[in-house]
Amino acid sequence: MVKITRTFGRSELAQQYFPQLSAMSAWRKLKEWLEYNPQLRHLHDLTRRTFTPAEVQLIYTELGEP
Repeated sequence: MVKITRTFGRSELAQQYFPQLSAMSAWRKLKEWLEYNPQLRHLHDLTRRTFTPAEVQLIYTELGEP
């Protein structure tokens, strides 16, 4: 498992999972995944546009690394 040491923009992270989609579409898709995962649901409604290193690590743990 990779140790995350930096903040990721939400679209930047989303495009790692969905590189074939536009930034906005990738974010919408990742947001759906967050909503349906009980361990990640709290990240679905964040108003800031970044994920902390700890949040990215949690996403990687739950969804797998992109």
